[in-house]
Amino acid sequence: MTGTGQVRGGSRHLRGGAARWAAFAVLVVLATAGLHTPVAGAAGNGVSFTAAMNGQPAATSSDAHPAQLYPDKLAIVRIRVSNNGGSTLHIATVRFEGQVLDLPLFSYDTGVNLVVPADSTKSLSFPVVLTGVGSQATGLIVASITLIGADGAGLVSQSLVTNVHGSLSSIYGLFGLAVLVLTVLSLALALLAMARHTLPQNRWLRALRFLVPGFGVGLVLTFTMSAFHVFTPGPGHWLPLLIVPSAAGLALGFLTPAPVEEPFDDYDDDVLLAQIVVVDDDPLEAADSSESTGDVVTTAAAGVPDSRPTEP
Repeated sequence: MTGTGQVRGGSRHLRGGAARWAAFAVLVVLATAGLHTPVAGAAGNGVSFTAAMNGQPAATSSDAHPAQLYPDKLAIVRIRVSNNGGSTLHIATVRFEGQVLDLPLFSYDTGVNLVVPADSTKSLSFPVVLTGVGSQATGLIVASITLIGADGAGLVSQSLVTNVHGSLSSIYGLFGLAVLVLTVLSLALALLAMARHTLPQNRWLRALRFLVPGFGVGLVLTFTMSAFHVFTPGPGHWLPLLIVPSAAGLALGFLTPAPVEEPFDDYDDDVLLAQIVVVDDDPLEAADSSESTGDVVTTAAAGVPDSRPTEP
């Protein structure tokens, strides 16, 4: 009936709204990711520095030549700071931080209290205790080394490619596994909806329905390649991996055939209601009906003699 049609239309509206919100989230991630990148060959405010970790210079680190990090070993960091400004430079902390898709994954601060006079250069080596890094990350990770002043503000930063010898059961690995499960689930639901002919009639809404699993495939590829030491999940790698599968999913959903819906008609319900007949066998109502038509109804109780005279 009309109420059922409204419920069906409302459910389609909710599914379409969910698909639009999911697509909006995908576009926000694509638009905002990669906006922050550590300054390579850092120089700013008259300060420049070079850094190396476990013998690997940050300036020459790459996917093929990363700094090796082991959870059970200290990481030796060496920095060389040049102060080209006119005032003394006070460096309170050196921060070593790893990022994935520009989101912090691990961070270690080491207090150094390094004082560099104007127009001078100083070098410093210190160990970094990588407590828990193996349970936080694994594989190739883009990191940064940042000099922090006495006021807590970052002075200058330099990027560094690292190879973390962690576990697949780390937070990074489990997050990749969760993305894989959600991607498979979203793709299965989209294919099931297509098989049941319950996809939206609008072609663009169908495209958005398949955009989400396409985006998930790009994330899964990004985490997998990083965890298996193929390449780092930097913008130059993960942006194409996210854009291409997302575009493929969008095109697949756009080209899927529109579902064939049977027209919903209220005729059957109306006929059913019309066929309902009320039958009443009440004798009083039957007598009233006979009197109204001029018929004479005579009744006699069983076993009671008739008092009317009879002819001899």
